[in-house]
Amino acid sequence: MKIGKPEAQQADPLSRAGHGSPAAGAPVGARSDAVEKTPPADAVHLSTTSRSLAAEGAADEPVRARKVEEVKAAIREGRFQVSAHAVADKMISQAAELLETLSRPK
Repeated sequence: MKIGKPEAQQADPLSRAGHGSPAAGAPVGARSDAVEKTPPADAVHLSTTSRSLAAEGAADEPVRARKVEEVKAAIREGRFQVSAHAVADKMISQAAELLETLSRPK
């Protein structure tokens, strides 16, 4: 933008860069180069095996949802106790598994 030029004489930065110019009757600063929607290019097709595994997982959901609700209720009521020993054991066993996996020759 140059100092001293009236606002009406300054060109729209988009039109100066070749990005289109406002259509007749369009508000100042409007662009005429509309973007067209394109159809989605990616698609996913699941095998019958994956569909059956998904169905099996969905069958387990009510049991898991019940367990989640029990834990939430215990937390709300102050009955939920975290065993630091159990958490530490699990963390150590998972770390050992990871180290074993990483140390295997490829």
